[in-house]
Amino acid sequence: MSSADGDHEIVKLSCTSKGASARASSTWKHDTRKFGPQNALDSQSEAGWKSAPSEENDPMAYYEIHFRRPVLVHEMRMQFQGGFAGMDCIVYKKKSQTTVEGSGEQNNDDNVEWEEYDELFVEPIDSNETQTFPVEMESDSDETNEPCTALRIEFGRSTDFYGRIVIYSLEVWGVEAQTQLEVQS
Repeated sequence: MSSADGDHEIVKLSCTSKGASARASSTWKHDTRKFGPQNALDSQSEAGWKSAPSEENDPMAYYEIHFRRPVLVHEMRMQFQGGFAGMDCIVYKKKSQTTVEGSGEQNNDDNVEWEEYDELFVEPIDSNETQTFPVEMESDSDETNEPCTALRIEFGRSTDFYGRIVIYSLEVWGVEAQTQLEVQS
């Protein structure tokens, strides 16, 4: 489902076919094939990401999406399993460190620190329904439109008694930053 945003097409940025990958704090029974974080990005799969129960000394679970390219995020869509929703969320981003030299592009965010993504406020409800969380963008602010290469969602707690979180689907929609840069040239 794509729509136009001015001159830029809004697309699903979290596609594995476009190179996106996922990491998480834990996986249920260490079974990444059945319950790994990559499953939540795969819209063709009936599986999802299921975290292990939280530990008392380390209760915060997290889920990361690495785009492997600079993107401009417009919204995030998440579908939890009812009774296993992540709550008290804080979203972080890695700003793009892309350099364009001649015809080659280089994008490596390994040494880039996570910073809080204040414009993306995620406050899920305990439901099976897909929930949409838009990025709050101010048209006169360039900072809210800075490209990022990864997102990290930290869950402060879960609605499950044991602290497990189940995400069936996680989609990030927005604009490819290269397209944005080409239009500005």
